[in-house]
Amino acid sequence: MDAFVWTERFETGIEFVDRQHRQLVDTTNQLGELLLVGEGISDEELQALFHKLADYGRRHFSEEEALSAKVGLDPRHREQHAAHHRHFFEQLLGMWQARASMAHPAEVIQGFLAAWLTVHILGEDQAMARQIVRIQNGESAAAAYDAEQRTLDPAMAVLLDALERLYFLLAEQNKNLAQTNLGLEERVATRTRELADANARLESEQDELTALLGKIESAQQQLLQSEKMAAIGQLAAGVAHEINNPIGFVNSNLGTLKTYLAQILKLLDTYEKLGINGDQSAIDAARAEADIDFLREDLPALLAESQEGLSRVTKIVQDLKDFSHVDQTGHQLSDLNAAMESTLNVVWSELKYKAEVVRELGDIPEVDCVPAQINQVFMNLLVNAAQAIETTGRITVRSGFENQHVWFEVLDTGMGMPEAVRKRIFEPFYTTKPVGKGTGLGLSISYDIIVKKHGGRIDVTSEPGLGTCFRLWLPLNQANLTA
Repeated sequence: MDAFVWTERFETGIEFVDRQHRQLVDTTNQLGELLLVGEGISDEELQALFHKLADYGRRHFSEEEALSAKVGLDPRHREQHAAHHRHFFEQLLGMWQARASMAHPAEVIQGFLAAWLTVHILGEDQAMARQIVRIQNGESAAAAYDAEQRTLDPAMAVLLDALERLYFLLAEQNKNLAQTNLGLEERVATRTRELADANARLESEQDELTALLGKIESAQQQLLQSEKMAAIGQLAAGVAHEINNPIGFVNSNLGTLKTYLAQILKLLDTYEKLGINGDQSAIDAARAEADIDFLREDLPALLAESQEGLSRVTKIVQDLKDFSHVDQTGHQLSDLNAAMESTLNVVWSELKYKAEVVRELGDIPEVDCVPAQINQVFMNLLVNAAQAIETTGRITVRSGFENQHVWFEVLDTGMGMPEAVRKRIFEPFYTTKPVGKGTGLGLSISYDIIVKKHGGRIDVTSEPGLGTCFRLWLPLNQANLTA
């Protein structure tokens, strides 16, 4: 629906004037159609519209005023008409300056154009056309102007007066808005200068803060390294203890085997020296000393025990390699049940004196992850679970698959945590351990690995005296994340 409906009432009979009026009417209606369908107008489109209106005004007004001068219209009409043209440009400039303060600048422009067209055409332009006809019919310019004032239809005069009042009211509002916007710009400029001064004063402080942040980051990196070294030291001590046990009895068995071998060789030497028909008593004495019957019974047991010990060492070393994944630093598909098993074996020395470990590992798919980082989280949770148990207890390890996520639980029967502590456990450097017993970075690092680097989450439930449960959630696909 058109905002401005063109009818014969608006025609002046002057071809170029009516054609140019229709162009402005079309612009007004096109703007109305945009508003009607709810399409906004961008800053670039708004700027183009103002340029278009300014170009229209310069062309249309100069041609109208040239026609008035050529025909010789009364100066009173020409001055009034020119003033109306100047007012158009004043309003256009005011709206341009105030556009940033307008909630809907396109609506304001459309309303202004519709009002201006109505007043301008039905007022000055129609009066101009009638006076031109009178002059062409032989009347003087002054007589044509005076006759126009006398013969104006009273009803039309009232309507034009009302429209002109409304138009000028709108114009005044636009003017006030432009002045307000100008004042706002001045206040913004003043405030900008004040902020620039404040920024200048803060520049030296910023340098100091930058230096301080650098020191803090350096200290944080040192603390993170200390946490890793502490974990490695703890891990190394446990692994050394686990390896020392089988190595100890293998070494003892080798000493016993050495003695047995010496006895067997001595018996063989006796056989060789005495021969098959030699001194049987000497041979019997050598057999008795060697205790051949016992050796036959004990030798297989020693060898089997030694083999079992060496297998244990091999398994520990393999689990340690699987745990560290020194040759696997990027994302890859991993069996996290196997990763949990290798971690349990590596930290077994921390667990076996404190807790019975119950495995309830479910059937889960492989997960796209950085295995060494996940193993570090498993180790942190298992060691924390053991340390939360004061004397002896139970640690339950579970896994499962749900909603395209693999989950792991580490549940202990330890001391548990109050709500105030639970809310802070992932804060860097927060710890409830005595001074020197922990950095407070283990769970913070775990949170960073699971949540930030793998896009998962960690749920924690705990109750004082009833233990704690950590549940890790890891999405299957980590292709778009970085380690």
